[in-house]
Amino acid sequence: MTPSRPRQPHTGGHLGTWGRGPDSGGTTFGEQLNVEFLGLMENGDVTPPTDVSPDVRAQLKYLNSRKGGHEATECAGIPARTRRGWKTRTPSPASRQRINHAYWQLRATNWKRTGRTPPPGVREAVAPQLKERAHGKRMSITPVDWRDVRKQAQGAQKEANEREIRPSQRSWDNLIDAWSTGDETTLDTVWMDYASEIDSPPELYYEVAHIGFAL
Repeated sequence: MTPSRPRQPHTGGHLGTWGRGPDSGGTTFGEQLNVEFLGLMENGDVTPPTDVSPDVRAQLKYLNSRKGGHEATECAGIPARTRRGWKTRTPSPASRQRINHAYWQLRATNWKRTGRTPPPGVREAVAPQLKERAHGKRMSITPVDWRDVRKQAQGAQKEANEREIRPSQRSWDNLIDAWSTGDETTLDTVWMDYASEIDSPPELYYEVAHIGFAL
C-alpha cells in the first residue's frame, strides 16, 4: 500500500516507494500530537487565549446549546444563578476567563467524540503552550518492521531499531510549528529533517510504525 499523495524526501524518490508503510513519520507525529493536545485542552491544561477566541456571547451560546455545556461551566466555577444574570449584563474579565476555559474544554470533548481535528487557527493559538510543555520531554519512535517492507528494502530496514530520544528544543518547536499549519506536506518535510537526529541513515525513519510522547 502506498500513500494516496506521495511525499518527496530529500534523497529523491517518493516516501513509500520502498514499502515502508502508508503513513509518514510526519503524519504519525501529527496524529499523536492531536491526541495529546485534545487531552490537555479537555482537562483545562492548555487553553487558547481569550484574545484569539470567539467573543464571550458566542461562547455562551455554544455552552448553552450543547450537551455538557452547563456541566462545563459549573466545573469552571460558574453557578447557574450567575449564568442567568448574564442575560442582562456583561460577564466580568475574571468570568470571561472561566467561560473561555469551559468553552474550549467542551470543544475538545466534542472534537474527540466526533473524531475531528482542531483547525489551524486553534493550533497556532496553543502552539506556544505546547512548545513550553514539550521542551525536555522524550519521544519514542518505533520503526516499521523489516518484514513489512518490500524485499529490496528489507536489508536496510533490519538495521532500524526502536529509539527513545530527547528532541532538542529547536526540533520540538519546528515540529509543533509545522503541525500548527495543518499542512501535511510541511509536517512531512520537517519530520524528514528531524529524522537525521534519530539515527543514520535517516531514511529508515521517514515512515514509522508508532511515535509516542506525553506532554
